[in-house]
Amino acid sequence: MSNKASSSLFELIKSLNKSEKRYFKVYSSRHTIGEENGYIKLFDYIDKMENYDEEILFHDFKGQPLLNKFSITKGRLYTNILKSLDSFHSGTSIDAQIFRQIHSADILFNKGLYGQAEKILSSAEKQAEKYERFFMLMEIKTRQKQLLENNLYTETDSSQLEKRFLEEQQLMNEIKNCNTLWHIKSLLFHEINQKGKIRDDQSILQVKEIADRLDELDLTKASVNARFLYHHAKGAYYFAVNDLECSFYHLKENLLLIESNDMMREDKPNFYFSLLTNLIYVSTKLTYFAEATKYLSLLKSLRDSEDASKTMDLEIKYFSSTFSLELFLLEEQKDYQKIVQLVPKIEEGYQKYGTQINSIRKAYVDFKIAVAYLYTGDYSTSLIWINRILNESRIDQKQDIFCFAQLISLILHYELKNMDYLPYALHAVKRYFKSRNQIYKFEALFLKLIGQMNKTDNVFDLSDKLIPIEKELEKLKTDPKEKIVFEYFDFQRWVKSKISRKDLKEVLV
Repeated sequence: MSNKASSSLFELIKSLNKSEKRYFKVYSSRHTIGEENGYIKLFDYIDKMENYDEEILFHDFKGQPLLNKFSITKGRLYTNILKSLDSFHSGTSIDAQIFRQIHSADILFNKGLYGQAEKILSSAEKQAEKYERFFMLMEIKTRQKQLLENNLYTETDSSQLEKRFLEEQQLMNEIKNCNTLWHIKSLLFHEINQKGKIRDDQSILQVKEIADRLDELDLTKASVNARFLYHHAKGAYYFAVNDLECSFYHLKENLLLIESNDMMREDKPNFYFSLLTNLIYVSTKLTYFAEATKYLSLLKSLRDSEDASKTMDLEIKYFSSTFSLELFLLEEQKDYQKIVQLVPKIEEGYQKYGTQINSIRKAYVDFKIAVAYLYTGDYSTSLIWINRILNESRIDQKQDIFCFAQLISLILHYELKNMDYLPYALHAVKRYFKSRNQIYKFEALFLKLIGQMNKTDNVFDLSDKLIPIEKELEKLKTDPKEKIVFEYFDFQRWVKSKISRKDLKEVLV
């Protein structure tokens, strides 16, 4: 039997926390007849597995009834777990609560209990309005109109009907606003995620044309969610074009929105999480280190809280982003030794979450660790971390992080004195940039630099060749289209260390 059998059930069971597992067993005992013991046995067995292997499972359960039509057994267990999760989370999910009320109202309506249905719909309406669930609100209003029709309009008058019509018109406008904002935001993020920081005039124009559409919307009476989306998209646009002050302004506007609105903080933990991570990054880049440290402490407190509503998805994001941002803050403060000290905790998280961590998030963490080891002079360990990025098949090779990992690998091979291998590595990187069909002044200059360094052993000749290159790098640091590369690694500082023949961490620029 193949070990590559579907592992969906295994992944679902492994995603459960202790409370969810305990609840499933109670739920199963109440809702499963006859097959309960087999289900619990299979559940407990899979829960203890490190990796899913049906060969081992079949061996250990040989002769037991649960192996009969095993694919059906797995499917039923999977369905029962989902049902138990639905029941477990019905009290914590706002969407689930409102859906359940709507469904209850439908049942009561079909039983002819119209007064009771109306009462439940009224409660659902208040909740949907409070949490800005506009699509659900339309569903509720549709059912309320059915009740009016059923009562032959005897319990309303024309003014109430007119009021209802205007409310629904306003609701549809709000839905249209949110839908438009989400669309514009998605177009912006699609461009940004494809290209990273914008470095050419054509791309700047493209994202500006998208961002300008935001200001065409009338948001004077907009919902909290609509205003949040507006500032979120604006902040992303200014970040992409490297206007960090404007980006910081829109991020702070959203922070005010969330902190003054209990509904958003309670209902949108992902929004709050994303906002804090962006604030930490931008405030660090602006050297507002006190603010960055304050937001990082807040993010850590959210990460470490025992919040029952915290999903596995959010827990993984907290792990990867908290460490990524802490490494970034330490890197900007040039505290590389502290970064190295965090590595064991990061490795623990990698072991715990495995491939569930987004590959790009992980790559940025790996890159910062590699750079820290480079600064401390541990080139071999640095190369191990860089190779993790270069060997990760899930990373699109067009991504900036992959590009700069290639360049750092050349530096490391040079520092490790792998002179026999370096020409081949350099040729491979040149071929990579050619296939990428996008090379800027910096990349061309850097590849020229490595080529020259590889051709000479004489430190004085090397200094003569590096001095003009170092001056060119200094100019590129002020070029809006080129200076982004120095956010990944200070290449000028490294060249200066070669000229002065000092350790990298001792060189200031």
